[in-house]
Amino acid sequence: MEHERYRVVWFCDLESQTEFRLATNVDLMTNEEISEVYRHRWQIEVLWKFLKMHLKLDKLISKSVNGVTIQIYMVLIAYLILQLIEIPAFYGHQLLDKLRYLQLELSRRCSIVHWSHDLLPETLVGAS
Repeated sequence: MEHERYRVVWFCDLESQTEFRLATNVDLMTNEEISEVYRHRWQIEVLWKFLKMHLKLDKLISKSVNGVTIQIYMVLIAYLILQLIEIPAFYGHQLLDKLRYLQLELSRRCSIVHWSHDLLPETLVGAS
């Protein structure tokens, strides 16, 4: 039976004053490089958790790289729009408050007949 050798990399996050110990079989990197890679990987995990929890990116609608990329871009664009819009203070200021407000407003104006009528100026409707 063949056993792989592992090494334990120890490092400390000074901001949170947390000690980490990682077991790895990577032998081509220094301890500092492994700790840096772990920090970056953790930032990616935190971003992914945010996308899943707050932006409802919990199900991918495509399996292709292009499809997943487009879906992530769409969610990030929606997030930025929600950050930029201002809604009446009565509804709140959190991301979820803004999303609920938009859903409410869209449901009030969700008729395609009304949308098509609202999009055409009166001069264009009568000009045909």
